[in-house]
Formats: sequence, C-alpha cells, structure tokens
Amino acid sequence: MPAVTFLPDNCVVEVSEGENLLRAALLADIVVHASCGGDGTCGKCLMIVESGDVAASPSARLTAEQAAAGYVVGCKTTVLGDVTVRIPDASRPGAIPSGNATRRAVNPILSRQQRIARLPRHTSPPPVAKRLVRMTPPDTTDSTNDARLVKLGLRRAHGIRDATISLAALRELPRIAREGGWVVTAIAAEPCDTLPGVSGFQAGDTTDCQYAVAVDIGTTTVEVAVIDLNTGAEIAREADYNGQTRLGDDVISRIIASTKPGGLEELGRLVTETIVKLVETALSTCGASEEDIVCYYVAGNTVMTHLLLGITPEHIRTAPYTPVTSSFPWLRAQEFGLPSASTTRLYAMPCPASWLGGDIVAGVVAAGMPWTEKLTLFIDIGTNGEIVLGNSEWLVSTSCSAGPAFEGRGIRHGMRAAEGAIEQVRIDSETLEPSYLTIGAAKPAGICGSGLIDCVSELFLCGALERTGSFVAELDNPHVREGDSGREYVLVDASSSATGCDIVLTESDIDNLMRAKAAIFAGITVLAESLDVDLNEIEEVVVAGGFGRYLDLERVVALGMVPELPRDRFVFLGNGSLLGAALAATSREVLRTARKTGEMMTYLELSVNAGFMDSYMSALFLPHTDLGQFPQTEKLRAERSRIGAVS
Repeated sequence: MPAVTFLPDNCVVEVSEGENLLRAALLADIVVHASCGGDGTCGKCLMIVESGDVAASPSARLTAEQAAAGYVVGCKTTVLGDVTVRIPDASRPGAIPSGNATRRAVNPILSRQQRIARLPRHTSPPPVAKRLVRMTPPDTTDSTNDARLVKLGLRRAHGIRDATISLAALRELPRIAREGGWVVTAIAAEPCDTLPGVSGFQAGDTTDCQYAVAVDIGTTTVEVAVIDLNTGAEIAREADYNGQTRLGDDVISRIIASTKPGGLEELGRLVTETIVKLVETALSTCGASEEDIVCYYVAGNTVMTHLLLGITPEHIRTAPYTPVTSSFPWLRAQEFGLPSASTTRLYAMPCPASWLGGDIVAGVVAAGMPWTEKLTLFIDIGTNGEIVLGNSEWLVSTSCSAGPAFEGRGIRHGMRAAEGAIEQVRIDSETLEPSYLTIGAAKPAGICGSGLIDCVSELFLCGALERTGSFVAELDNPHVREGDSGREYVLVDASSSATGCDIVLTESDIDNLMRAKAAIFAGITVLAESLDVDLNEIEEVVVAGGFGRYLDLERVVALGMVPELPRDRFVFLGNGSLLGAALAATSREVLRTARKTGEMMTYLELSVNAGFMDSYMSALFLPHTDLGQFPQTEKLRAERSRIGAVS
C-alpha cells in the first residue's frame, strides 16, 4: 500500500491506491479544515505535494500561483504511490502537534474481496442455480421420456442424482424441450424434502443471466445485494430503514404489535414492501430481470425472520423465550410478493435461539469462524448487539439490546450509512473545530454510526466531555452551546449542510450512544467470564455492523465499547449478515456450513445472568469505571486533552 508522509508532523500513514489526501490526513489523526464533507467546494483542505505520485483534479479554488507552487485540494487529489505532503498552517484549525515521527495503521472496513480472501476456497456450485441440460431427442429406437432425459442430463453434467421435478415444471417441460431444440435450462437445487430439485425450465441456454438476492433484515435497516451467480460478484446493493419502524423501534415493541388484531400481517407487509422497493431499485441499477432471480437468501434476527414469514414471535418475549422454530423450509418467493419468477425460491438462514438469529449465523460464517482454530470474538453492533466467542470446535453466543443509535435512530441528526452521512470526524484539541468526511463526498445531511462513534470519542479525548458523557461545565467554546435539551456540539453549521440546518450532537445523543456501548461491553465481559476466558486470551476480534466504510479502532476502544487489545487482533467486517447470505448463495458448501454452525451454537441468556447489570453499570462511563482496563486510552487522553488536568 502507498505510504503518505505528512509534514511537518512527520506522520506516515498507509492507504489504498486511489485514496484522497484529505481522507489520508484524517486517518493519520491530522485535523485539516474541511467544511464541505470532501466534495471540493470549500477549498479549505489545501496541501503542498513535495514529492511523489498523485492525481490532482483541477479546482477553481486554487490560484495560478498556488498551483505552480505545488498546492492541491486534498479531497480532490488521489494517491497513486508513495508521497510526501506538507500541510500549511492556513489549512489547520489549531497548532501543529509536536513530537517524534509516527506511523499510524488504519483500519478501513474490509472490501468484499478482502473478506472472501480470509475464507477457505470453495469450489462447490450454488445451492440453487440454472443448470444447462442437453437432452437426446427420443426416436423410434429410444423412447425415453422427457423427465428421464432431464434427470440423466443433470446427473451427467452436474452430478445431481435422483432429482425430482415439480408438477408445474413437468407441465411445461414438453413444450419447452421442443421449443429449445432439446436444450433446456433447469432451475435446479439439491434434492430436499420440502421442494423438488427442479422447479422449472427455460427454453435453450439462459445460464448467462442468473442471479441471487441476499437480504439482511435488521431491526432498523434492511439491506439487499444482487449477486451474479456466474461470477459470484455483487452487482448492486441498496439499503433503507425497515418499514416496520413505524410500529416500534425495537423487537419487543414489534412483538407486542404482532399480537394485536392484524398486527402480524401488517408487520409482514411492511418489511416485504421495504424489500420489494430495494430489490426493484437494485435490479434497475444493474439491468437484471426478476425472471432471472433463482433464489433469495434471507438473514435476520429470530423475530424479524418470524415476522417476514408470518410466524408469530409472541413467545420469544417471555420466559422461557421460545421461538416457534429455529430452521425454515425452502419457500417460493412469489408467496411473499417479492420480485421473482414462478420458480424463484427463498431460503431463510437458521435462527439458533430466541435472541440469536440467522443474521449472526451468516456473520459468523462470513467471519470465517467455522474454519479457524483461533479463539475469536465476533461482535455484531446494531440495534441488538450479538456476541459470539469460540472457533471451529465450539461457539457460545449471547445477545443484548443496544438500541438503534449505531444505525442513526434516536440521534437528533442521525441517519443510516448513505450518501451525505458524516462517517469520519476529527476534532482539533485546541479549538474544537471539526474536520469531517461524508459518504459519497456529498454535502453533510446527518451522521451515521461510524461518524457518531468518532465524534463522541474525539470530544472525550480532547477533554471536552466528562466521563459521564456530559460536556465539561467550565467549557467555553463557540462550537458548544445551549440547545433545547441541554448542551450540544455544532458539527456542521447550516450554511454548509445539505439540510440548511445546523448538524449538532446533543448530550441526549451522547447518552444514547453510551447506553448502547455499555450493553455491548457488558455482554462481552459476561460472556467471557461465564466461559472462564480472560479477554487477553482472545486472538482475534471481528467487528460487524452497518457502519460507514471506516470505523476507527482507537475511537471504538476510547468509547469503551470493545476491550483494549493489540490493534492487529481486530478486523472490521462491515455487514457480515449480508456477506454471509451472499456467500451462501454462491456455494453449496458454505450453505451447509451455515446450517451446521446454527446447530452447534450454544446460547447464554443475559436476562437471567446476575452479573450482567453490574457489568452494564460499570460500562456507563467513558471509557469505563475500571480505567485499568484502558491504559492506552488514558494515555492518549492525557496527551490530547485541551484541559490541563484530566479527571
């Protein structure tokens, strides 16, 4: 990876080729003026390229003299190789930090290719796919029936033995076989006891167009991805808030809503409408036809999966917390009104326990835990915080209610990780002036999960926040003001925002985030203690969730959400649920592994654990009441704090 050296800081950061210099500066913890979110309109992030290879876009914000002197607009200049850059005083909101040369590792969320590279190589075909069958035309010397010819072709070409054929497919077979000149495309799956192996046929060879749709049904957000089954590549992705949120922000409120007359049907309709809208948009984006979708692979928590399928979740809410089922049959997508052909199937990932669903099974598979000997901690950060500890031999899991703050809900200017969402924030320790980047380099419209974590952690490290999360009482700074419900930090002023309003972070927002992070850390602590595992014994920590593209480990740790372990033990997976569903769509072996993973998981119920509330209360501070667990965070805060003595 190219190395960017920033002067006069003498700080070196490695970035991907094609990354822009403003992003590189923020990743290096260098605060630079940037009030436009990185779209190049403010022209404040000026830098001087002293050596190295970059690609700089022309900018009207540069004078001819500046351009001749090597000035570039940081957000519009991409890194092509090793480069040395000087940041002039005018581009900084505060004093230049002093100190020795440093080299900072960064942790962007892994790309899809990087995530797949962590897993064993799988060569098995998709569980459901189009399979080309060349039939031998019958004649007077060989009157083998049409269905038998198809079965012989599937066995010879694809190794599918004893395939059954649905009645609907049999009715169409004579016409399609002859229209296709005895060449047909069979929509075929592994034989199973809930659906026939062949659900339909198409005349001729149509295997060049076949797609699967992976669906992650979150309590707050629904995300879909269209997968090209010929290449395994994701060709379109869309996300939006779950339509069910109008009936409640959390699973408990939705369980209650489902017990009211017509409630179960209404909740099913709302989430289906969300999926339909997203899939139609994704298909339009990539130019695919719903007739070529062979299967949907759905991953969601146990309540969300029950609601989609029209199964009551009412008994999940009360002891002994039992779902109706933990596994689901193959279904037909048209039963749910999803964009599909009559042959399109739907598979829901297994849900091992009441509060442990198919989204976590999919995430654990995407993290590679079923194949690793490393003691691994998997954390899915969302409305429900799910945690899994183990390896290929054993897996123990738990779940805690974190609330929707990580996905932008319950935050004054929160939003999901979409274009215009602030996803990275750095704050100058002297002036408290922010520098931020948005998704898509668009005008800031709100703040997503990664930006929220960054902003609160930065304010704490700067000394602007007490350990309780409230602003320091004696703080007198133009960026902090009295709001309608307490003090608030102005992250973006109205003139620079896409909404025409100030984007602020309130003490109530901070409180919501602190309660969410405390639940996550308490869940980790109790799970490890229950298994007699010291946190330092954990060899890898995989963090998953629907954040922006960047989640800074130093800020996550400073918040007190995860244990303070060596940086190289952490991996940021992104939406593991969606990735796991997509992997299952492309490999029969991965799908089988997912089923086995669901069966081997043991679940720890926190609601009956006497120590959970004590752990939760201890974690309701920044970073924790036991500061001995966070020595590096305390050192960093002491170095950065703008207030002389840090309490």
